[in-house]
Amino acid sequence: MKRKWEVIIGMVGIVFCVIFLGGFSLTMTSMDEETYKETVFPILQDGVSLGAVQDSLEAMKVLSIWFGITLLLVLIFVATATAFIWRNCYPKWAAVLYLVAGLSTLIGTQFIAFPIAFLFFLAGALCLFRKGASLNKKGDAYVSNSY
Repeated sequence: MKRKWEVIIGMVGIVFCVIFLGGFSLTMTSMDEETYKETVFPILQDGVSLGAVQDSLEAMKVLSIWFGITLLLVLIFVATATAFIWRNCYPKWAAVLYLVAGLSTLIGTQFIAFPIAFLFFLAGALCLFRKGASLNKKGDAYVSNSY
């Protein structure tokens, strides 16, 4: 594996996605109305949630489902990108998939998780612009300095 930094940065992004997006999604979808009313609803009273408790709970559950779907898409994109970059076979395809994972993180979280998306954009940029080792006809690895 010659592209270990790209893989590491992508995996760190996945870990953050699972912790934050998955944690929020799991917490909000399993929360009942009474617990929501006691814990989350008072925090949202300052101009965010002006409706009834039930309407606010439904909106938060829809948001958590949206985060869960985003997490699944990002997992698929990053796993596929990691498979493409594993033996330094298709770095341009991996870059496209990392960039799509970053965009879907931004759009799926409504630009809330931009620090996580930055990690995917960084991994995609490294795939595109970082020179990797090439294999010559004998199978030996060498780094080319020419374009």
